[in-house]
Amino acid sequence: MFTYIAAAGVAALSLASPASSGMLVSYARSGGFAGVQETVVVHRDGTVTTGRGRTAEFTLDDAQIRDIRRTLDGVTTRTSSRRWCDIPDHFAYTLAYRDWRATRCHRLPEDWRPVVSRLDALLRSSARVR
Repeated sequence: MFTYIAAAGVAALSLASPASSGMLVSYARSGGFAGVQETVVVHRDGTVTTGRGRTAEFTLDDAQIRDIRRTLDGVTTRTSSRRWCDIPDHFAYTLAYRDWRATRCHRLPEDWRPVVSRLDALLRSSARVR
């Protein structure tokens, strides 16, 4: 499954384009009625850092990394859009992969759903283990 290491504090994770770093993908979900701030960074070596009130780190196995890469390669919507951002209490989603970074509000593009689902699952997994 994965190895888990927890540290106190809020994650300050970069959402810059991962093209030149050791990152595979970075993801953030923010907004909603409660002002949620959640982040996930998956590094090429399988190390994952999540931020959801405090920082968690764990490592994915090769099959999990391949699955995330496969879903990321299916993303064709690589531009940001302000559409739906004027809805009260909406969520904004930001993905950064390879040489692109994009933010979408409220309604995810269909091609984002598989990867966002997997990255949200990493957030839930890290929260359960704490």
